Amino acid sequence: MINRKSILIIITILFLIPVKIIFSQTDSSYIQAEDVLEDILQEPSEETDNSDLYESIEYLLNHPINLNTAKISDLQQIPELDLESARLIISYKEKYGYFFSVKELNAVQGLDKDLIERISPFLKVIKNEKQKAQTIKNESTFDEILYNTNFKLRSRLINDLQTRKGFINNKYEGTKPKVYNRMTLKYSDNYQAGFLAEKDAGESSIDEFKSYYFAINEIGHLQNLIVGDYLVEFGQGLSLWSPYGFSKGSDAVYPVKKRERKLRPYASATETGFLHGAASSIIVDDFTFSAFFSKNKMDANIDPVTGDILSVQVDGLHRTETEIKKKNAAEETLWGGRIDYTTGELIRTGLMHYRSKYSNSFSPSDVFDLKGNEFNFTSFYYDLIINNINIFGEFVYNGTSVASINSVQFSIIRDLSFISSIRSYPRNYVSLHGYAFAERSGAPSNEFGIYNGIKWRTPIGLLNFYYDQFKFPFSTFSNPLPSEGDEFLADLISKPLYKVETRIRYKYEDKDVTESIDNTKQLVKRLRQTIRFELIYYPTKNLRLKGRYEFNNYRIASIDVNEDGYLFFQDIRYSPSANFNLYARIIFFRTDSFNSAIYEYENDLTGILSNLAMYGEGIRWYLIVRYRPMKLFTISAKYSETYKPKENSLSSGNNTIDGNLDNRFSLQLDLSI
Repeated sequence: MINRKSILIIITILFLIPVKIIFSQTDSSYIQAEDVLEDILQEPSEETDNSDLYESIEYLLNHPINLNTAKISDLQQIPELDLESARLIISYKEKYGYFFSVKELNAVQGLDKDLIERISPFLKVIKNEKQKAQTIKNESTFDEILYNTNFKLRSRLINDLQTRKGFINNKYEGTKPKVYNRMTLKYSDNYQAGFLAEKDAGESSIDEFKSYYFAINEIGHLQNLIVGDYLVEFGQGLSLWSPYGFSKGSDAVYPVKKRERKLRPYASATETGFLHGAASSIIVDDFTFSAFFSKNKMDANIDPVTGDILSVQVDGLHRTETEIKKKNAAEETLWGGRIDYTTGELIRTGLMHYRSKYSNSFSPSDVFDLKGNEFNFTSFYYDLIINNINIFGEFVYNGTSVASINSVQFSIIRDLSFISSIRSYPRNYVSLHGYAFAERSGAPSNEFGIYNGIKWRTPIGLLNFYYDQFKFPFSTFSNPLPSEGDEFLADLISKPLYKVETRIRYKYEDKDVTESIDNTKQLVKRLRQTIRFELIYYPTKNLRLKGRYEFNNYRIASIDVNEDGYLFFQDIRYSPSANFNLYARIIFFRTDSFNSAIYEYENDLTGILSNLAMYGEGIRWYLIVRYRPMKLFTISAKYSETYKPKENSLSSGNNTIDGNLDNRFSLQLDLSI
C-alpha cells in the first residue's frame, strides 16, 4: 500500500534528483526505440501487449539502412520519414555522390533538422566495401571470425508480488514467474540462428513455448534461406503478414502503408501467426522467386463429438486444465510461392498464391464464418513511385470474394504530405494469417473504410490529422446488426521554447454499439472524446521531464450515459552516463467506470511495450533502472505498483487479487558478445 511516506519518496525521485553533474549521454537503442514508438503509436481502447512492435523498431535500429545503397522504398521503412524527405535524400546522393557520414544529411537542402536527428539512428554509411573486406582479409582466420561473429542473449523474469486467485485455488498448473530467454548468433551478414523459450505466469514448463530458426542471407543469387520458424510478409498484409503491425496512430501517414520484408526469421514470443518449416528466395535480374512450406500446430477449441474446430486460441496461455487441453489441438499445413518484380524506383509488383490445409474442419457459427479445412489465396500487390506520388495496394481472391486496399500518398508541398486509402474487406473473406490496415487491427474481414491523413510541418510545429469513416456491412462479435462509425484525430507537436516541447491531441470517436433498451438489444451511438496535453522539458542533455494531462468523456445519449475520466502523470528519464539510466513515473487517475478508462503506454524493460487501462480511482508508479557494468552486458530492473484505495479486489476470474494493491518486479539481463 502506498502511504504518505512512499508518495513523498517518489515525488523526491521525480523532482529533486541532482542534475548538476553532466556526464556523457547514454548510448542505448532502447531510448531511441521508446521515443519512436511514443510518436507513432496511439493508445488503443483495449489492454494489449505490443512488445512485438518494439522488436520491429529494435530490429531497424540494430540493422540500420546503408545510405549509399538505399532506395526510396528502403528509406520508407524508417518511422516518420515521409516520401518527399526520402526523395530529397536520394536526389542529393545522385547529384553529389556517396555520403561520407550520416551527419552529411544536414547538407541536404530542404531536409528538416529535427527529422534528421530522429532518423539518424536508423541509418549508416559504408564508404568502401572493398577496402573493408581487404582489412578483414589481412587479419588472421581467428580474428576474422571474431570480427564477424555476434552473440546476443536476453533473459527476463517477471513476477507478481501478489498471489492471484488461480494459484490460491490451484487452478494454475505452474509457478508464478513469467520467464523469457532468447539467443541469437550472427556471423557477418550472411548467417544467423536464433532460439527462444518462454513460459507465462501459471505455466509449468520453462520452455512452454519454443521457437528457433537458421538463416542464410545474400549469397550469390540466393537472397535468403530460412529453416525453422519464419514469417512471410506480402503486399499490404491482406493475405500473409506477421501477427502484429501498426494501425492508426498519432502519425497520420506512416502506419497506413505496410513495409514488407518478404521472408524473415521469426524470433518473437507471440505464439500464433508464424510459419514453421522452410522458405527461400532467389534473385534473377529484376525478379525475385520465393517458395515456402509450413507445418505448424495451433491451439484450438475442438468439438468432442464432431472433431471440428469451434474456435482458434490466440493468447498462448496454458495454465489451467482447460487451456492445456486446447494446446496444439490442430495442425495447419501451408505451402505456396511468390514472384516479385522490381525496376529501379518506379515499380514494385508481386504475385503470390498459397494453399492452407487444416487437420480439422472449421465449424461455422454463421453463414460467413470459416467452413471446411482447405483454403486457397491468390494475391497481387503493386507499389508505384512517380516523382512525389506513391500509389500502392493489394488485391486478394480467396475463391469466394475479393478483398482489396488501395492508397495514394503524395507531397502537396515540401512540408505537407497527404495520404488517402480505401479498404474493402468482404464478410466472406477471412484470412487467419492476414494483418491489414483497418479499424479493427488484425485479420481483415467485414469492413469497408475510407481514410485520409495529413502530416504538415508548419511554422508552429508538426501537425498530424486523420479522418476515418468505416462500416461493418454484417454483424460482428459485439454487434448483432450492421454498424458504422467515424473518427478523427488532431495532434500538434511544437517547440515554443528552447529545450521545451509541447503536444496537444484531440480525438473524436462516434461508433455504433449494442445496448439493451426495454429488454431488446438495439444499436446506439457511442461518442468518446479525449483531449491530451503534454509538456516535455530537457533541463540538461541527460535529463528529460515529461508531464501529461488527459481527459476522457464517454457518452451514449439514447440511454443517458455520460461518464468522465482523467489521468495525470509526471515522469523522469535520467541518463548521467552511458552505463546508467533511470526512468520513473507516477500516475494519478480517476474514471467513472471502465467505459471511460484511459490507456497509457508505459516504458518497461527493453523489448516490452505494455498498454494498461487506468480506470476507477487510484495511483500507479514505477521505477526502471538500467545499468551496464561492463560493455558486454546490461542489467535492467523494474518495480511497478498500482493502488486503488476504494477497491477490495483487483482484476477478475483466476487473475483476481484479494486487496487493492497490484505490484510487480521484473529483472532482465542483456548480453552481447
